[in-house]
Amino acid sequence: MRQDLRFAVRQLRKSPNFTLTAIVVFALVIAGSTAIYAFVDATLVKPLPYRDPSRLVDLFERIPVGDRFHLSYGDYLDWKRLNHVFSSLDAYRPERLTLKTPSSPEEVSAARVSDGFFRTLGVTPLLGRNFRSGEDLPNAPQTVILSYETWQKRFAANREVIGQTITLEGVPSLIIGVLPSGFHFAPVAAAGLWTTLHWQLPNTRDGAPFYGVARLKEGVSVATAYADLSSIAHQIAIDYPHTNRDRTATVIPLTDAIVGDVRPTLVALLMGAFLLSLIGFVDVSSLLLVRAESRRREIAVRGALGATRTRLVRQFAVEGFLLAGAGCILGLTLTFCSLNVLIRQVPPTLLEKMPYLQGLHFNPHLLFFALIVSVAGGTLFTLGPAMQLFLSDIQEGLMEGGRTAAGRTWRRAGASLVVIELAVTVMLLVSAGLLAKSFYRLLHEEIGISADHLAVLHILGQYDWADPHSIAVEKQIRNAMAALPGVISVGESEQPVLESGEGYTHTFAHFRVIGRTYLGEGDEADDHGVSVGYFETLRARLLHGRYFSEEDDASKPAVALINSTMARQVFPNEDPLGKTIVNEFDKEHPLKVVGVVDDIKDGPLDTERTPAVYMPMNQNPTNDFYVTVRTSQPPETMLHSMVNVVHQIDSGLIADDEDTVTGRINNSQSAYLHRSAAWIVGAFAGLALLLGTLGLYGVISYSVGQRTREIGVRMALGAQRPAVYQLILKEACWLTVLGIGGGILGSAATASLGRSMLFGVSPWDRGTMLTVVCVLVAATLLASYLPARRAASINPTEALRAE
Repeated sequence: MRQDLRFAVRQLRKSPNFTLTAIVVFALVIAGSTAIYAFVDATLVKPLPYRDPSRLVDLFERIPVGDRFHLSYGDYLDWKRLNHVFSSLDAYRPERLTLKTPSSPEEVSAARVSDGFFRTLGVTPLLGRNFRSGEDLPNAPQTVILSYETWQKRFAANREVIGQTITLEGVPSLIIGVLPSGFHFAPVAAAGLWTTLHWQLPNTRDGAPFYGVARLKEGVSVATAYADLSSIAHQIAIDYPHTNRDRTATVIPLTDAIVGDVRPTLVALLMGAFLLSLIGFVDVSSLLLVRAESRRREIAVRGALGATRTRLVRQFAVEGFLLAGAGCILGLTLTFCSLNVLIRQVPPTLLEKMPYLQGLHFNPHLLFFALIVSVAGGTLFTLGPAMQLFLSDIQEGLMEGGRTAAGRTWRRAGASLVVIELAVTVMLLVSAGLLAKSFYRLLHEEIGISADHLAVLHILGQYDWADPHSIAVEKQIRNAMAALPGVISVGESEQPVLESGEGYTHTFAHFRVIGRTYLGEGDEADDHGVSVGYFETLRARLLHGRYFSEEDDASKPAVALINSTMARQVFPNEDPLGKTIVNEFDKEHPLKVVGVVDDIKDGPLDTERTPAVYMPMNQNPTNDFYVTVRTSQPPETMLHSMVNVVHQIDSGLIADDEDTVTGRINNSQSAYLHRSAAWIVGAFAGLALLLGTLGLYGVISYSVGQRTREIGVRMALGAQRPAVYQLILKEACWLTVLGIGGGILGSAATASLGRSMLFGVSPWDRGTMLTVVCVLVAATLLASYLPARRAASINPTEALRAE
């Protein structure tokens, strides 16, 4: 074996171009596939940081507009008391809480949970203790557990922090524990503080955005748990038809709830990496076949001197695995260098929603994956030359005419490999084209507003939301913003425009039309509070009626605007203006519809529009809102001035989450996933096109070299150059047609797998298919033209003399 290794090194050093090309191609395969697998490993393979995570499920209530919405506190208590399938069931809700700091109040990401939440997950604090039974009751002392990151950053990892008191929402809270490093719970994003619920109305069944997490009993499946909860929800709907008529349960594995949105993208990218690896393997195998063909005389001599086929195959294996090993080392180096770069490309706001990626780094899983790919590559690199050796007569290599017969054998093998390369290239090009077109459609989706030149700022006041002072502060802020240089108009809203929707922030309410027969809850719609000037600032289209005005205050009857989806669903074939609707949870304030606006995309860009009701903030004061400013200059330049204006009005106001609307669009999770998929698969497709074209060039070029005598004879007998061009290009065209046909069939077979990743584009998009065919035909014509030109330039006399 040592002798074979030394001989292989000498042989590879004699052919530096071949060796360098093979190693670089294989290194790119290792680097690309391993980098993609790093994301798959962190997201789908590595278990969640909980005890026995496969038995954890996430619980939601299903309502007519969707299947993942909050459950009321009363429903949570009934589910916990009546179920027969869970060993424990607890509630949680993401929140933004005000933390008092020495300088000024600060809004922090937090979560409120029931007292058994961490025991259900199977998580034990690194320091201190867990919540005790009863600490989530209204009269219990306020306690808080810190995340590991908050302990490190805010408290300098001081182990004496246990027992200290901080002020949350104006209430002293005792620090009782610190969570372990690596713990995350993606549904509440990057929560730094964990406190208990302290819900004051245990029997209420409206409005409170709680979510459930439960641990299945041994032997209980998710389907069984769903059936049990559905039965309980059905009985609750019978007992409480006023609030629960249309509510049922949703039970999904916690892993699916956390990574369900990104799983299709990662699986598709992993498939793209696999296809690219296949092309790289085929390319290197083609090079090795060429090399084996050029060494036929050497192999024949060694066989004549007594070397067995097994001995010769072992030599090929050593060379193949030596190339694979060198490519693996280079590829792992590229992977190690690229992972930090890749993770920095994820926007921080999205990284908070995908905390499982924060620990993305080189680990033994990636090394094991790279070794498996390398072993597969080394095996394939050995297989081609070995099969050629076993399927041919070694002694033919000593004969003058043996080269031509074996050459035909290799040409057929090489041609088959090139067809596979071209077919895979077509599949990747089609996928890249569809994803790119889908991403373009996503960014150009009609969102109902003019998104350019809009800046957004979140504001939180320290006064009660119902305080009349809140209306005065809101108007004062609006007027101050309007006075800034370059500001065209200002509007405010309870939710930010184009809210990304991944953080369970929708506030659906139940509305019914006065004068109609009431059968239950009524129609569900997204509930918004907006200020005067809000729609004008967004440049939303008013379809009927009027916008809000300053006269729409608390002294006047309550009014509302609805969007076109609600008008179409609730008031089909009738004029909604003047109709009166009422929120079932606020019956004392019926709303008169005074206008209809075109749909505004309030949720993720790739979701369906939902009904929406807008109410004036003058009649519904709040201490927590977003101000949106339209400017005549780049909106990024306004953000600092907007924050300063707020602090000048009241230093106790919290002003954060500043952004532009175009930034919110481009950095939203849906846009990021579509953009990343398009770029990565596009890069795969580009590299595949290059490798496939080079592979075709190699086959045709080798074919020309093997047929030099034949072409010389043809030309000596009178064949003209166009006929020689036709001879060579015909072979290339057949390979191209077979490759394109196989690729189209492969794309058809995989079309349904990628359907969930597409937006506004059919998997059978004809424009994309036609473009791919044209690109591949152009590339293959270029790859075959150069060998054909060389063949047409052959001097018959010199060709026959050389033979």
